Amino acid sequence: MSADGTKALLDGRLSRERVKSLFIELIRVPSPQTALLEEEPLLKKFIVEAIEPRLRAMGVTDIDYDPMGNLIAHYGRNTSGRSLLLVAHAMNQPPATMAEPYAGTVIDGARFELPGECVLGKGASEQKSNIAAMLHAMETVIVAAPDFAGRLTFICALSGETGKHDAMRSAIEHGKVSADMAVLYGNSLKITLGNRGRIDVFVTVKGAPCHSSRPQQGSNAITGALEAIRLVTALKLQKTHADLGGQSLTVNRIKSYPESTHTVQERCEFTIDRRLLPGDDPDTAFEEIKRALAPLQSFRDPVSDQPFGLEVRLGPFMYPSLVGTDSPVVEALQAASLAMLGQPAETYYASAAFDQGYLNHIGIPTANYGPGEERYAHTDNDMASVERTFDAARVYAYLLMNHLTRS
Repeated sequence: MSADGTKALLDGRLSRERVKSLFIELIRVPSPQTALLEEEPLLKKFIVEAIEPRLRAMGVTDIDYDPMGNLIAHYGRNTSGRSLLLVAHAMNQPPATMAEPYAGTVIDGARFELPGECVLGKGASEQKSNIAAMLHAMETVIVAAPDFAGRLTFICALSGETGKHDAMRSAIEHGKVSADMAVLYGNSLKITLGNRGRIDVFVTVKGAPCHSSRPQQGSNAITGALEAIRLVTALKLQKTHADLGGQSLTVNRIKSYPESTHTVQERCEFTIDRRLLPGDDPDTAFEEIKRALAPLQSFRDPVSDQPFGLEVRLGPFMYPSLVGTDSPVVEALQAASLAMLGQPAETYYASAAFDQGYLNHIGIPTANYGPGEERYAHTDNDMASVERTFDAARVYAYLLMNHLTRS
């Protein structure tokens, strides 16, 4: 079928109002990040009650769950040799100070510089607008061309805000998932070509507590932590990438204990965010930080002359991601955008790391594309445009039709 024929077939079946109602319905099912991370029961409830029934209603019955609780669904005869992975994430930011975070309120997007109506609610600007677009694209194509010769895999992971690949790795390995290409949620109908990766490093400086009126009797962990921060931020990170920028190191959290008044602190903890470029090894970056901090073990409290203890631990990491404009997933998304929206999608490089890095690392060419609005993510104006969500559904639908329904 020609591009014009595919567009006509899909446009006759795709529904803006259906996308809007799906979007609102998904917002109204809370799936927040909590201290339990992927073990939060509301995340599993969201997948079981808001995702699985909609997949079954559209005719997707090959549905499995990995031991963590991530959903892996397949559709199609798998006879053409072509395959595609769509990835959704259940977890969104906690309500925080947002009024009515799960109401799914419809507002005019004009004063927020967004087209048409917008849906306001937690997860709207990241996960849930994209899920609505993906689900509507899938249900539309299954009706329009039910005999999929290819293989569609849809994953809804429990993650989304954890800063680690654990959930995605679990789903991929449990389902033995492979695909020609994959698409994750994106921003403003742009294609994300890449981003830096990241390791988190947790540093604990140990001192000796005492009353703060007698500091010479203790060892102030805050003083030790300040020296540790001086040592690690003196690291010279010189590697850069023309599109992704440079390596970076940022201290983004610090806390001391015990939480009591007039007390020289026994322990001070801080976290380092170290950004990685393609080709950087996480373990090598971690060892570099450990070497930079090693002199702290000979540093002594300037008031008491007592030593400090030091513990350095590698936390979660995320792979960097990079695809070219000639990558199969980018070319397929551009063809879909041109066919359905009349113009190619803008491309850009993102600042944050996400699961596209892991998928590219294991050999599945992956890019981000979707209707999210990163400028409103993690704010009290968490929203996305209904118009852009509908346009994303149109692009996703063409992608599915063009790649998977041909014999």
